[in-house]
Amino acid sequence: MKIGIEVQRLFRKEKFGIETSALQLIKKLQAQNPHCNFIIYVKNDVDRDCLHDGGNLKVKTLKGRLFVDFEQVFLPIAARHDRVDILHCSGNTAPVLTQVPIVQTLHDVIFMDAISTKDTLYQQLGNYYRRLMVPLVTKRSEVVITVSNYEKQRILNRIKIDDKKIRVIYNGIDEERFRIKNMDSDQVATVKMRYSLPGNFILFLGNTSARKNAVRVIESYCIYASKEPHPIPLVTPGLTLGFVTDLLGKLKQRDKLKFMITPGYIRDEDLATVYSLSSLFLFPSLSEGFGMPLVEAMASGTPVITSNVSCLPEIAGNAAVLVDPAQANSLADAVIHMLTNDQLRIEKISAGLKNAARFSWANTAAQVFEVYEQVCFNARRIGQPASSVSYELH
Repeated sequence: MKIGIEVQRLFRKEKFGIETSALQLIKKLQAQNPHCNFIIYVKNDVDRDCLHDGGNLKVKTLKGRLFVDFEQVFLPIAARHDRVDILHCSGNTAPVLTQVPIVQTLHDVIFMDAISTKDTLYQQLGNYYRRLMVPLVTKRSEVVITVSNYEKQRILNRIKIDDKKIRVIYNGIDEERFRIKNMDSDQVATVKMRYSLPGNFILFLGNTSARKNAVRVIESYCIYASKEPHPIPLVTPGLTLGFVTDLLGKLKQRDKLKFMITPGYIRDEDLATVYSLSSLFLFPSLSEGFGMPLVEAMASGTPVITSNVSCLPEIAGNAAVLVDPAQANSLADAVIHMLTNDQLRIEKISAGLKNAARFSWANTAAQVFEVYEQVCFNARRIGQPASSVSYELH
């Protein structure tokens, strides 16, 4: 069997959820299935060292200046030329015109909600593109993989496809990276210096997208800092100093700027250390498909406060403190309670470690490969595509 997997932005320097999850999945699929061949379709970019050709895996960079021409023109041409049995598109959308059976990972349909004018132009355009393409390609895909039962129901409500077409497969985490461990003192010192981290801090990884709820996080932190004589700083890698300064001005809380640390993007290799060093992880999103950061934080031994909406109760279980993300006072009270109640911290850290153990890339890869096998079996049964009898890379 020959499997094509599209991860268009895998080689970009600053990776986010789609790229990091796809990379882990690919590595496990390759290791678990040495009898199969995998072709990974990517766009050329700076981080070519994250994945290399080897054994039963080939990385193929495709042309395409824009997201659209890569996906709708060059990707289907390459898949047909390479005679892949299946094309797995990992980033929500897929080619409209292709004869190759499509397995589509649809992480969420958040883009079909109201598009916030506060998002960047790039974010808004991306959402409009997905609004146009996803209903078309989802109905043509052989199988749609999504990452939570909550999101499966949302897809059924918004796109109206047969529920038998959708397979819920949870994301995993890298158990070797995200775990409690004795951290190397030199590594800790390097990470602290690189991101100007204090000894104790609260971590918020969200960006300026409205659904990440950054405004409410800053507002709640100001409430917390006003009540506590010695507040610990808030580290916000996804927010710029300008954004935080402007927001504090609107809230008439400029005096709280001294407690804000905006280090910029956290390198992938440093993220586990940053989680482990943080006293508390905030993830009060308004909408998520899965919420991988909260599981990574739990696996790292960090207590978590997250939302009581979207898929987050499903993924967090009883291992996090759940709050109404629209209520800054509730979030501030939860922060104070978590930081001042040692018994609660111990309970949530312990529950978090157990909860994180539910999510494994080995299990995820095994379930995804079952999908591949079923799609190939169905294709052979109806006599297409011709490439389904080939098990060698050409």
